[in-house]
Order: sequence, then C-alpha cells, then structure tokens
Amino acid sequence: MYRYLLTIGDFQIPAYGIMAVIGYLVGIYVMNKEAERNNIQPLLIQSLSMWIIVGMLIGARIWYVWENWELFSSDILSIFKLWEGGMVFYGGFIGGFLGGILFIKTAKLPVAKVMDIAAPGVAIAVAIGRIGCFLNGCCYGKITDSWIGVRFPARWNPPAYWEQLQQGLIPQGASQSLPVIPTQLISTLNLLIIFGILWKIRKKELFNGFLFALFIGLYGLHRFIIDFLRHYSENALILKYLTLSQITSIFLMITSITVIIIGYKKNKNTQ
Repeated sequence: MYRYLLTIGDFQIPAYGIMAVIGYLVGIYVMNKEAERNNIQPLLIQSLSMWIIVGMLIGARIWYVWENWELFSSDILSIFKLWEGGMVFYGGFIGGFLGGILFIKTAKLPVAKVMDIAAPGVAIAVAIGRIGCFLNGCCYGKITDSWIGVRFPARWNPPAYWEQLQQGLIPQGASQSLPVIPTQLISTLNLLIIFGILWKIRKKELFNGFLFALFIGLYGLHRFIIDFLRHYSENALILKYLTLSQITSIFLMITSITVIIIGYKKNKNTQ
C-alpha cells in the first residue's frame, strides 16, 4: 500500500490526507447540490462544512488517542501528527455534530433540514476517507488466512505492520505483515451503499430529520457488524466482547429507530 503518494527528500504527501481532502470536496459538492434543491445558500453550507471538519478532526483524534494512549504516552507531540492517520469516526461524528449544530444555531438555519442535507455528503465523504485508511494501513482487520487477506509492506512502517512487529507476530526485518481483513475497503463499500440509499430516497423523506436519522441508524448497524472483523487491543473492549464503538452503535441505532417512529407518527397525525 502507498502510505505516502509523493516523497521528495524529507517532504512527503500522505495518502490518508489526500483521500480525506478528496472526500471532503466530494461531500461538499453533494451537500451544495442538496442545499440548492432546498433553497439554502450553498455558501452557508460551505461555512457549515468548515465548522464540521474542525470539530471532526478534534473529536476523532481525541477518541483515537484515548483508545490508544499507549501509542502516544512516550511521545505526546505525536498526538498532533494527524497526517499519519489515527482517527475514530464516532469521535469525529460527535465533534462534527457539535460544531455543526453550533453553526446552524448561530446562522439561524432549520436544524433538522440542514442535517438531512448533510447526511448523504457525510456518508460519501467517509466512504472515500476509508480508502485513505487502507492506503495508510490503519483501521485494519483481524489476521486471516482467507482469500480476502491483505498484507501491508514494511515500507513506511504502516500501523498494521508495526503493531504486528511489536506483538511479536512477525520477525524483525519481515518484508510484510501477516494477511488481515481489509475492513477499510469493506467500510467503503458499505458506506457507498448507505450513500446510495440516502440519495435515492432524499426526495421522499417522511419528515425533516428523517434522512439524518436513517443515516445514523444505518451507519450504526454497519459499524456494529464491522467491528467484529476489526483488530482491536484488549483495552478497547467493553465487557470482553464489545468495543466502545459498538456500544455507541447500539445507542445510535436505538436513537435512529426512536426518532423515525416518533417523526412518522407526528407526520401522520399532521396529515
């Protein structure tokens, strides 16, 4: 995998960062299209996106550092090396959600409607961002001997290789890691499916906030399942079986179902 797309001396362009930028631009394009359809100025959506992205970066990094403190305890400054990867979606979701809500309230925009506009854009942005995770070698799956297994080369010391080396699973000087499940690419596929669903029904939503509620429910389901395939250290597990992300997924799925049922009933009574 290509952790760095371009290297000139000490200057490197990380694949993770490039894919994150591409995901952001595609997501903004989708959100702008939806904003125009809903008679909201695209300029406001662009401003909203900046608040969301800052909140996402802060929240995603804080969660990742919290879950993997042993990787940063000896080098505190490495916490700020965002270009090397190391993000957790739910941390980013919470941070981006709070940043977005703050802007929406300040700009006096309809909260539920703007969240619906953002949902498809966020889905496709995260789908593209997961390709960056694959190229970077982070967020990888469990070791497998099946045909889908992917080996990460030693070059640039990607997380999948480095962590297996630290655990003694591969010898010093190994040319590549043991084969692991490419959960990053599976996530990309799932998120593209979620995006397709949201895009298909965006004009038939039952009530304001429906599309966003559906998004968090579908993503929660995806993340709950995919985490059984992902590699995690034991300190990331809750009750020995579930990850903190899976617990959050359960909460999101319950919230999604509750909001959709309540919204549907209110919409039906209004009609």
